[in-house]
Amino acid sequence: MRPMGCIMGAALALAACATTKHGAKPQAAAPPRPHVESLTYATPPCHGSCLVYSLTIGADGAGTFTGFTNTAVIGERRFTATPAQAADFFNRLQPYLPVGELLLAGPDACKMYATDLPSIDVTWTGGGDAGHLLYDCGCNRDVHRTLAEALRDAPQALPIAELIGKR
Repeated sequence: MRPMGCIMGAALALAACATTKHGAKPQAAAPPRPHVESLTYATPPCHGSCLVYSLTIGADGAGTFTGFTNTAVIGERRFTATPAQAADFFNRLQPYLPVGELLLAGPDACKMYATDLPSIDVTWTGGGDAGHLLYDCGCNRDVHRTLAEALRDAPQALPIAELIGKR
């Protein structure tokens, strides 16, 4: 009976090896993407003439835009996105949304740090979870280029271009 156990063990080990390429390390499973029900996206003040606004939107597409500085509209305006627009906005951001808090800002958090650039502050809730991402666009710019582009471009999914104005 003992040789049969060795043969079965060897067969199982070979089967496990067959699932990866020769020399390749097994890949860790991607962390689950958060289920977003509500999201607030804000561009805080910077040292310059950046756009300063905040928007909050629910999964149903109901949203509120508040322009503070350098936007086409100053003050609060309600808007409604289609379910497809809201889903597109959430999907653009989901890969980067932490459960908990991720602060990528300031010289203490960044190896390479350029001052006086805008920041993007995102908070979200959904499915019993919540998260906060603060990204200073001067933080490790080469490393975080994809994140910066996704954060910068995400509002284009929403019907708020006339509220934001020229970028």
